[in-house]
Formats: sequence, C-alpha cells, structure tokens
Amino acid sequence: MKSVLLLLLPLGMMLAQDGKLRVIAIGAHPDDCDEKAAGTAAKFAALGHHVKFVALANGDAGHQSEGGGALARRRRAEAAESGRRLGIEEYVTLDNHDGELLPTLELRMQVVRLIRQWKADIVLLHRSNDYHPDHRYAGTVVQDAAYLVIVPNVASDTPPLKKNPVFLYFQDPFQNPQPFRPDVAVDISDVWDKKCTRWMPTLRRCTSGCRGPKEYSIRFRRIPPRGSNGSPSRSGSP
Repeated sequence: MKSVLLLLLPLGMMLAQDGKLRVIAIGAHPDDCDEKAAGTAAKFAALGHHVKFVALANGDAGHQSEGGGALARRRRAEAAESGRRLGIEEYVTLDNHDGELLPTLELRMQVVRLIRQWKADIVLLHRSNDYHPDHRYAGTVVQDAAYLVIVPNVASDTPPLKKNPVFLYFQDPFQNPQPFRPDVAVDISDVWDKKCTRWMPTLRRCTSGCRGPKEYSIRFRRIPPRGSNGSPSRSGSP
C-alpha cells in the first residue's frame, strides 16, 4: 500500500488539508463501491485517510422478489452498516430509482457538488462500457463532472476545487471496446477477510441484491489465488 501511495502522493497530497488523502468512490447502486473498492477503502481508512462511498441510485429494484421504498430503505441501512464495518467515514445513498439512471444535467450537478463538498483528491468510478445501464451512466456522469469540479460558474453554490482530483476506474472484466488495464494495483490480501465480512453477515440474513446468497458466497469467499511468494494476491483496485 505504501508503494501505491507513493505513486499517488505527487498528484493527491498537494491537495490534502491535513496530510491525508480524501477519497470518494461513486457507484451506481448500494454495494457497487463495496464490491469494487471495499478492500482498497479499508486500507486507506486504516491509514487515516478520509474515504466516502456514494451510491447514485437507491437500490429499490435490486432484489428478485422485493422492491420499492421498503427495499430502498433496507439497502440504505445495509450500506451504512457496510461503511461502519469498513471503517470509512461516510456512505451516502442518493434517492434516484434503480434502472433509471441517466447522465442528466441534474445528476451531473449532484456529482459535481458531491466531489467538491468532499474536497476529493481521488475519485473512483465505473468505466462506461459495463453491461448494466446504471453502471454505464454512473461512469459517464462522473466523467462529465470531472472537469467541471474546478469551474467556478458551474454549480456556483458550492465552492470549486482548486485542482482536479485523480480519477481512477474500478476494475472490471469487460473486453470491449478495450479491456481494463490497471495503472495502479492495490494488494488487499491483508484485508480480504474484512471485505468478505462486509458481505457475508447480510448474505446470511438473505437481505438484498439480485443474486442469491450462495452465488455471492462463492464469489466473495473463494480462496484468493497465491502469488509467486506463496501469499494470497489480488490485482486491480478491489
């Protein structure tokens, strides 16, 4: 993790007010940031850096048999509990409907304000070539906001940032139009159990999410592959 920070320090630390990085991860749904960046977030938080997760949609369609306001409240509560377990400072869930995210001007301004209010040094986001339209448009709207966070006369009710944050994509398996190629990789071997612990208690209670507990259990409880030195390894930025 120290080597990763050394790569990011020249770009990010000049912006931090207290010698700590301010990281915001912006996903489409409650659980996207957890799946894509929980390990990295836990490591940053343990080092005293400021980490915030944002879900642009409220999760109200993210279950095979439940839905609506009751599910949205449940997903929001699960997200808050996830943030507590990971040790991050905030987990915010916006009140946009699942399956209806679009890169509108209104949502763009919401994202601009969120990044500015957090005084972000690093922003993590979806790539815009995902299978799920909410993921694609979440990535697109953050990209659209990326330059505007420093423009004073855009969303002028929120002070602009003095310099652009570093924008980094979540790892994904998609090959078209081009495969994901990591420029920064974070080894989360030492926090793998914490990442799994964030997921497993809610799965045992059969809470929300389209996929069933067994599938998620296999996905997140599998034994990490061994690196060349015999220790577990993870690539990308999970």
